[in-house]
Amino acid sequence: MLHERGHEGKAEGALLLAGAEVYNLGMSRTEKLYYSDPSALEADASVVSIEGDPGAPVVELDRTIFYPEGGGQPCDLGTIAGASLASVEERDGRIFHRLASPLAAGAGERVRLVLDGERRRDHAEQHTGQHLLSSTLLRLFEAPTVSFHLGVERCTIDLDVPALSDDDLAEAERRIDEAIAEDYPIVVHLCPPEDPSSFPLRKKLPEGEAEIRVVEIDGLDFTPCCGTHLASTARIRHLKILGAEKYKGMSRVTFVAGGRAAAESFAASRAAREAARAFGCSPAEIAQKAARAAERLKALEQAASGLQRERAALEAELASRDPGGLPAAVVLRYADRGADAAQEAVRAFTARGAAAIAASLPELTALRPRPTPARGSGSASSPSPKPRAGRAAAGTRASGRASPTRPPSMPSSPRPGASSGRRNERRLSDDRLL
Repeated sequence: MLHERGHEGKAEGALLLAGAEVYNLGMSRTEKLYYSDPSALEADASVVSIEGDPGAPVVELDRTIFYPEGGGQPCDLGTIAGASLASVEERDGRIFHRLASPLAAGAGERVRLVLDGERRRDHAEQHTGQHLLSSTLLRLFEAPTVSFHLGVERCTIDLDVPALSDDDLAEAERRIDEAIAEDYPIVVHLCPPEDPSSFPLRKKLPEGEAEIRVVEIDGLDFTPCCGTHLASTARIRHLKILGAEKYKGMSRVTFVAGGRAAAESFAASRAAREAARAFGCSPAEIAQKAARAAERLKALEQAASGLQRERAALEAELASRDPGGLPAAVVLRYADRGADAAQEAVRAFTARGAAAIAASLPELTALRPRPTPARGSGSASSPSPKPRAGRAAAGTRASGRASPTRPPSMPSSPRPGASSGRRNERRLSDDRLL
């Protein structure tokens, strides 16, 4: 049933029907049942035209229950004569339905339309929730919404303010919960016959539109919008603000509403219970317990890092005590060490004058000496570290006797009594690193 709702100072005729108005048949070729009868999940329609690939045709109907993509809201989905919809779009008042499979009907024939009702309701919950969220943030913090994205899992709005605090978000969510509990009706004003300039609009009117729909949350918000909405704020059920971040000089707020908010709250509650069991505390004590655990973990990581450096230094020292001295190039292969430990080994061998490279098999990472700034020059890096004074340079025996310096890939002559292999390159693996 349709109900007319007057607005003080405005023409009679605003329509209240699950947040939608009656479609004016004289203004478009396709009758928009998603506006005139938004609760309809099924309907019959006549095929006006079939175009494109017969395997995935584009179908125009004389009327449709499927909302086309627009206004920041994705399109409805469902089936036409059993064929699944891939997308719906509007062009010049005509609505075109792209199918994922052939249509078992021809032009002029009647077909059955079946709407994906869960998708429609979800989109209406998110979109109506966005109106309430945007109006609340504008009223409380003078934070105007400049864009809205209705995602598959979460929604975002971008606000023209540099930042919002956690306390700001908590206050906004509290006010939204109050508006939901008070069950404000949602009214759609059709302009014309009403005059859109008579409303305190939250955003500018779209240009070039012959017909404009102004969605009102009973005195709280007036916004020109072509999307589908709920009949009242109570049908939103719940809205959860998930956080805010800086984005291109503005603030981006992430939120979910309706069924998504209920699922988010359930998942958060379950995660809190599991964390509480792991810490052996109540959910209220999780933050404190987690902070202490993080401090202990940081201290342990620092201690482990120090031990890694000491181990690497000792390994490099042992290798340098080889009768032939430290080779010019060292290849380190670790089967049970992470990248951080492998990097410490590279530093230790490089500090003793060897060209070192390491591979961490668990992390599938190869490491080389990290560039270090050149002293006094401010340059980004130096090609390779120079050997410190008193240590044998690459290609030089520890005893001081010179050995020809050659690239690491060029083999040296084996020493008498030494095992065969390369003089200036040694492979170390952490099955015992040698």
